[in-house]
Amino acid sequence: MFNKILVAIDRSPTNKTVFQEALLLAKATQAQLVLLHVLSGEEEGSPIMSLYPTVGDHYMHLDPKIGRMAQEMYHRQWKVFEADGLEILRSFAKKAIAAGVTTEFSQITGHPSSTICDLAKLCHADAIVIGRRGYSGLKEIFLGSVSNYVVHHAPCSVLLVQTPIEQKQESSLENLESTTCS
Repeated sequence: MFNKILVAIDRSPTNKTVFQEALLLAKATQAQLVLLHVLSGEEEGSPIMSLYPTVGDHYMHLDPKIGRMAQEMYHRQWKVFEADGLEILRSFAKKAIAAGVTTEFSQITGHPSSTICDLAKLCHADAIVIGRRGYSGLKEIFLGSVSNYVVHHAPCSVLLVQTPIEQKQESSLENLESTTCS
């Protein structure tokens, strides 16, 4: 059925749920897992680039030392961000291997949507397992939807793992349910 399953991992607390679903699928089909974390400035918790605008290689600020310090700070934060991503991947890989599933991992810098689809094609994945946060309306328009893009552009089957909707939306839904179901 499946020989290779690509698992899109991010830094969200729900990545454990996505990994567990992928691991169960891999064990059931005796497939190999390919864990992927895409390093992106779009990901929650990513370092923020200096707010000082640049013209060419020069910061538009009276004191160039401040601009250079901001740039150096950003690069240090990015290295930590990168190391944390690799640690997440290593941790999941160890768990999968301990469960008897052949596993490899990769961390690539890029746009999450297209990078996931590109790697799936490159590694000949039979399926992609990815989380879906349930964004809708304006939030999906402005933030985009990685899972929506992947569903429409993936070269293989896609398993969407529904992860909990943000707390604000949940409490709104609970209020609505208690009002309409009572």
